[in-house]
Amino acid sequence: MPRTLICAPMRVEARALRSAHLGEPVGRETLRRDGLSGDTTVRRTGYGARRSAHSAVRLLAADFDVLVVAGLAGGLAPEVRSGDVIVASEVRTRAEVLPCTTSDSLAEELARSGFPVRHGPVVTTDRLVHGSRRAELAATGALAADLESGVLGQAAGERPLAVVRVVVDAVGHPLLRPGTARRGLAALARLHAVGCCLRRWSRHIPPEVHTTREEA
Repeated sequence: MPRTLICAPMRVEARALRSAHLGEPVGRETLRRDGLSGDTTVRRTGYGARRSAHSAVRLLAADFDVLVVAGLAGGLAPEVRSGDVIVASEVRTRAEVLPCTTSDSLAEELARSGFPVRHGPVVTTDRLVHGSRRAELAATGALAADLESGVLGQAAGERPLAVVRVVVDAVGHPLLRPGTARRGLAALARLHAVGCCLRRWSRHIPPEVHTTREEA
């Protein structure tokens, strides 16, 4: 069974995912820094690019076979709605494009579980996306934007990378507007449910996906 490391940037995201893997209700505090379930670990990595870069350096020495970045995001494309689950086909940064080789199987698993899944590019930006910048990024084909996935993803190296994000704000529902808190809570509850699927999916990742490290 592959060892899966799930990176959650924010405390609330990590809590939602840990509670899923520990079989606890969402929102309950845990006594451990990492939520563990067999060969799956959930680690809080910090909000934004700077904290993610520090975490990525530490992750280079971590013992895992598959790296997953999971959390919340902002929707870009007009068809993306709050609550949608975005599975990245690739993660784009200013400097590079990181392929997500496990994205097909992850998207299929989440769709089978009944989630509103959208599969396509995710872009990592330096700051939160607002206004016309949202439309500019959507024109490139990107579905969602975050602040961390492209930075944390570098720690995967030759190992498989997966990125799954639940949308909070979207074109019709920007941040700092009425309803954001409600949408955020709903997105966290959905992230918790996604965490349960991640545990199941990680147990059945096709063998060819995680053989690179073993053969090295």
